[in-house]
Amino acid sequence: MMFSQKTLDLLVIEDNLGDALLIQEYLNDVASVPKIAIAGTFAKAKGFLAGVHSFDAVFLDLSLPDHSGEDLVNEIVELAGLTPVIVLTGYSNREFGIKTLALGVSDYLLKDELDVSQLSKSLTYSIERKRIEQKLIKSNERYEIVAKATSDTIWDWDIANKTVVCNHGINTVFGYPEEEVAQTEKWWRARIHPDDYKNIVKALVSIFKSGNSLLQLEYRFRCADDSYKYVLDRAFLVLDDAKKPIRMIGAMQDITSKKEEEHRLKLLESVIAQATDAVLITEAEPMDEPGPRIVYINEAFTKMTGYTREEAIGKTPRMLQGSKSDEEELKKLKVAMENWQPCTIELINYKKNGDEFWINIAISPVADSTGYFTHWIAVERDVTDRRNYLQAIESQNKKLKEIAWTQSHIVRAPVARIMGLVNMLTEPFPGEVVDNTELINIIADSANELDLIIREIVQKTENV
Repeated sequence: MMFSQKTLDLLVIEDNLGDALLIQEYLNDVASVPKIAIAGTFAKAKGFLAGVHSFDAVFLDLSLPDHSGEDLVNEIVELAGLTPVIVLTGYSNREFGIKTLALGVSDYLLKDELDVSQLSKSLTYSIERKRIEQKLIKSNERYEIVAKATSDTIWDWDIANKTVVCNHGINTVFGYPEEEVAQTEKWWRARIHPDDYKNIVKALVSIFKSGNSLLQLEYRFRCADDSYKYVLDRAFLVLDDAKKPIRMIGAMQDITSKKEEEHRLKLLESVIAQATDAVLITEAEPMDEPGPRIVYINEAFTKMTGYTREEAIGKTPRMLQGSKSDEEELKKLKVAMENWQPCTIELINYKKNGDEFWINIAISPVADSTGYFTHWIAVERDVTDRRNYLQAIESQNKKLKEIAWTQSHIVRAPVARIMGLVNMLTEPFPGEVVDNTELINIIADSANELDLIIREIVQKTENV
């Protein structure tokens, strides 16, 4: 017998003692020493079912002294809970016996046709069916919990019937009220972005042909306000015994923010890659030797220094420093980095070929979402031409100062002499005899001296 390895606890609700004993006799042949309780009234049956004792199955007569009919069935089924209820009925109640299946009973048996084989089969099927039903209930409970716990939109596509059902995510993520969601394949497809639709159909056709069970797609899905959200859709395909697709279950994850961030990062990377200033990114630490390692450089860095990406990645920016690199500027940089502060310095660096060049470096720390500093980003500009220009101006200013000094000191000496001689010619002292020839010679010498000075000034000015 099917239950020889298990002792069954059974409840027989039957007011006819003869029928109850017959059922008990059959049950003794069905199972190994079953524990059978008999209740002749609804009140006694209620006491059994409301107690702490649990049963593997309940046999129910449809007519009891204190209760009968549909109300009796409903109450016993409710009291039995997860325990299968098998209805016992006569020919006169056969039609109602069939109806009880819709009320939650597991099976119905005609008393006049009852035998060991029929009873065994009904009991076996009822217990097994209830066991499967309990597993389905638990499975559905898990599904409901997962569906509520996740922010994803979980959907279930019945391919044969062309219906799609989904969880609350269709409302919380995409804004569709439940009453507006038509659980049809057509409604679902109509909300896929037109530019993405062909790719999705192509992917579905491919997976249906190949028989693969897993599918992952990215596409845009229209919201209730007519905006679109990017979704990552992971799905599992269910096949029948003939390998024909019958069902697909999936979860749509809103990745709009992720896609927007990716777009922003690509745009930023494009700007950095095309920038004329050198950009390099290093790890945040170590501050001491050998220093933070380079993890990224743009093309401008290679053009500026001569180091390729392969030569720079993994090295430290200190490879660009040398004997003429300003120690004071480097100390200023070190203090800023130790305090995780932005800093700008100018100093001499060295190219791969050893050439010196002046560089302006602006560094800033980069933090993650938790505020933890992970990297340094540096923007470097070659300011050699500007520094050379400033040095040229300084040199010019020095020459101009020399010219000014010459004008204020050397030129004034011959000019003063000429002015004094002129005064002597125009206003001689009384009784004094002035030798004009000598005066004229002195004036000529002073004029020549002045002319020479002026020529030197002109020459210096031309060289500025």
